[in-house]
Amino acid sequence: MPMYNLYMGCSVPANYPNYEAAVMKVGEALGMEFEYMTDVACCGSPNLRSIDYFGWLVVNGRTLAIAEKNGHDIVTPCNGCFGSLKDVQHHLKHDEKDRSRVNKELKKMGLEFRGTVKVRHVIEALYTDIGIEEIQRKITRPLDGVGISIHYGCHLLRPDDVTEFKPEMLDALVRATGAKVVEYPLWKQCCGATVLPVNEPLAIRLARDKIRSMKEAGAEFATVVCPACGNQLDLQQVGLKDSYGEVYDLPVLLYPQILALALGINEDAIGLRMNRVPADSILPHLKG
Repeated sequence: MPMYNLYMGCSVPANYPNYEAAVMKVGEALGMEFEYMTDVACCGSPNLRSIDYFGWLVVNGRTLAIAEKNGHDIVTPCNGCFGSLKDVQHHLKHDEKDRSRVNKELKKMGLEFRGTVKVRHVIEALYTDIGIEEIQRKITRPLDGVGISIHYGCHLLRPDDVTEFKPEMLDALVRATGAKVVEYPLWKQCCGATVLPVNEPLAIRLARDKIRSMKEAGAEFATVVCPACGNQLDLQQVGLKDSYGEVYDLPVLLYPQILALALGINEDAIGLRMNRVPADSILPHLKG
């Protein structure tokens, strides 16, 4: 049974208990053992990085050092946390000067960054450690081939030499549930979540363009693996009617919700009805 340091970050436990519940239920069903990390801070993505780069290095270096002390790889369900931790780990492993400066601060806390643990998105852990064959073996209610478009999110994919995440991983995980992956032209485009605080009209337009691209390609549902992206593509559909007079009604599910349903987990246990665009229309697509 794989054991992980679970770094939930700020956004998931504060705002998306449905995401947290789905991750935990899926982990339990597939034999993944999560140990919540305690005494850790916000990753600072993206604001702290832009205003206090060294502080951002120290905060995330500290989280990495705590994981090293615990002896298990980090997994997180948040793209922003994943991106921050991967970026800092990569930088500190390759920049001796900054590593020394960060460790000087960490020493005051009885910690040291050595770069000995991996940072994993929970999606990558599912793909690599559990594997598609084992997941398919555990599925009891596969989807009927319904079309689902994937929004990967910027921090999961960029820069690819740092994140080391391949889009094909999530593609395979979606197909493992019995769904069909619907490709669409704007799959690499940002959803606009990080733009929202500084330019709301632009953020809404980015979300609109992405949602429309999915719908025009034939998607009946969308899936995400990031709380900020999920909020942006789900919630902004409510505002698009006011801003553009357009209604898309594209349910946006967190991937662990889809997997949980295919594993036979009850929809109430994963907060399906907490999704803002009603997502229970996926239930008739479950076989068995």
